[in-house]
Order: sequence, then C-alpha cells, then structure tokens
Amino acid sequence: METSIVKSQAYGKDRVRVVRVVRHADGWQEIADYSVRCLLSGDQFESSYTKGDNKLVVATDSQKNTVFYLAKTLPAEKVMVPEVFASEVAAFMVNKYAHVTTCQVKIITKPWERMKFNDKNHPHSFYREGKETRWTEAVITKVNPPSAEQRK
Repeated sequence: METSIVKSQAYGKDRVRVVRVVRHADGWQEIADYSVRCLLSGDQFESSYTKGDNKLVVATDSQKNTVFYLAKTLPAEKVMVPEVFASEVAAFMVNKYAHVTTCQVKIITKPWERMKFNDKNHPHSFYREGKETRWTEAVITKVNPPSAEQRK
C-alpha cells in the first residue's frame, strides 16, 4: 500500500473586502480600499489532509473576521499603508495560533482620487480612478515553531 505525504500546503480566505475611512478633526478624510487574501500553513495541518482531523484548522470566517477586526482597531497609520497592514495581519495570525508557522497576506488596493471643486481638493469626496490596481504581499514565518509535543 502506498502512503501519501503532504509536502506543502496553505489554505485561507481570499477576497476579504476592507474599506477604511479615516476622519480627521479638521474634516479631512482619507480612504483605503483593499481586497485581502490570507493563507495559513504549518506542519501541524497535515492531519487535516491525511486523516480528516480539522481541529487545528482556523476557519476561513475567523480569518475574515480577524482581518475586519484589525482594520477597525489598529491605528490608522498601520491600516492606511497596505504594506504595513499586510504585515500586521500576517504577524497577528502567526502569533495568535501556535500551530500556524507561516502566514502569507496579499493585498490588492484600488485607488480613489480626491474630487476637486473650484480647483480645490474636497476634504471628503472621492471617485474611483480607472482600473489600475496596486498589490503588496507580506509573509511572516515563525523562527522556532513549537512541536506537537511542546503544545500539549
């Protein structure tokens, strides 16, 4: 009888839509519009593929809700820069779950342009600019992940 082994795997949640508006005291606003993909991996997940044991699987809705939670609660300077936000999400996942050894977060941003009226930038009116997108990716990996025996 042949046995199968899992060489590598990653699973997660894709197309998590995040829109964050930062309202400053002077009435000026900023907007970030992201589509987030979060992929988790680790050696401990092998049993979910080989034995159908999903007790260590972090539900995709939990991943989505974590992205929403971080987008809402992190300081604006950590959310409005997609590279920083991707790193924050990946680090949170790796630190929160002992069995997750790597988290890969890809963010696609959609640019919004500030509207002008009478040649002046409007403080809180935007329009979606064209089809251009920008993306970034962050990968956080644990240096010394705990073994299954250490986690017990």
